[in-house]
Amino acid sequence: MKAVVDYVNLSVSDGSPLLSALLGSVANEAKAETIGLTGAGNLYNARQPGLLTQGMAAWFGKNIAASRVAAISEMKNAFEADSRDTGAAAGIYLENVRDAARQKTINASIDKATAFSDKHKTEVIDQDQTLESYKNLRAKMGREPVRTRKWLYVMALLLIVLLEAFINFESFMKVPYITSPFLATGATMAVGLGVGFSAHFHGVVFRQWSFHFRPQESAEMAVENRRNDALRRLAIGTVLLSIALLMVGGARYYYLRQYIVEASILGVAAPSLFGGIVFMLLGNVVAYIVGLLVAYTMHDPNPIFAEQDQKLRKMSKRMEELKKERGLVQQDLAHGLSADVKAAVNQDATARGPRHGELREWANQIVNKDQEIVGVLIEYRHALLQAMGPRSKARIFRYPGGSHEMLLPIADHAMLTGDEYASLQIALGYDI
Repeated sequence: MKAVVDYVNLSVSDGSPLLSALLGSVANEAKAETIGLTGAGNLYNARQPGLLTQGMAAWFGKNIAASRVAAISEMKNAFEADSRDTGAAAGIYLENVRDAARQKTINASIDKATAFSDKHKTEVIDQDQTLESYKNLRAKMGREPVRTRKWLYVMALLLIVLLEAFINFESFMKVPYITSPFLATGATMAVGLGVGFSAHFHGVVFRQWSFHFRPQESAEMAVENRRNDALRRLAIGTVLLSIALLMVGGARYYYLRQYIVEASILGVAAPSLFGGIVFMLLGNVVAYIVGLLVAYTMHDPNPIFAEQDQKLRKMSKRMEELKKERGLVQQDLAHGLSADVKAAVNQDATARGPRHGELREWANQIVNKDQEIVGVLIEYRHALLQAMGPRSKARIFRYPGGSHEMLLPIADHAMLTGDEYASLQIALGYDI
């Protein structure tokens, strides 16, 4: 086991030339604007592990990789030869086969993440931008948006229309030009819709008055367009209300005229034409005010805030659907990996030759040396982050393929902060 011995005898202890050579790269690498890491596609690669900075990767490739790969190859051949000598099923170097399966799964996961990004990148970015805009507005407003339940709002306005029908139907039945209940119903509904839409237009504009007309609010964007739109809606609402009230007044006139004529014939006191019309108009005005208050209370003072909230909720629902879709893909990959690893463990258990115990001791020496190498790499990472100071808080570590674990990847790589990078475990793989 010469190759294993050579690898185990590499010295990376304090003060050793190898450790000094590694730590000597810290100062220079800490000055880089962006620090590239070896990618997720190398996480279990024995020759070039993942999550190494350029300085770490160069040091590993120059001083460690060749000796370590030779040791792994020697162990792999020894395990296979041990089983062949006995005629049993092919033996395996468990760490090597296990990491080959892991790397295969990682590569498949990276491909799936790239395909997802290509297909849904625009949606995810748009959702992120909408969320950021919404958070800024909420911070500015200091409150949550008023969320209008459209079905409830429509039902409330329909009740206003129904109230108008109860008030006005009998009057319209007395109009000479209306000769059937169907025409009377149509005229009543027309008046009700006119009052309802008028209440909607006026209530919303009054609720959003500051947004449309107050300078400090409207100076942000398209002030003239917003003001003109509000004036247009006020005008339309006023015209609709005026027409509706004129129709009600005319219908009430014909309704009362009949009673006045009958009272004159009978010689009894006639009802007041003016009072009757005013009373009926006041009833319709009350219905209008109720509708206006409904519109006022069920809308947000800032329509952009409400629109952003509605858009965000709709997009968040879509993102949850995409997360479920991605989760199923990741679950399938994880199940496949679990099956592959379990198969490797079973093969190792059933194909052990007479030297298996001895070979495992040699293999464990490689594992122990790997832990020592990982320790100095982590030491380098810690020194690098310290040398970078506050700059390590920024997303300057570029991790190719690092988005493969994300539920909503938008690129093949991930940009990490120093803290995020420090939280990731550096490991030396066995796939050769």
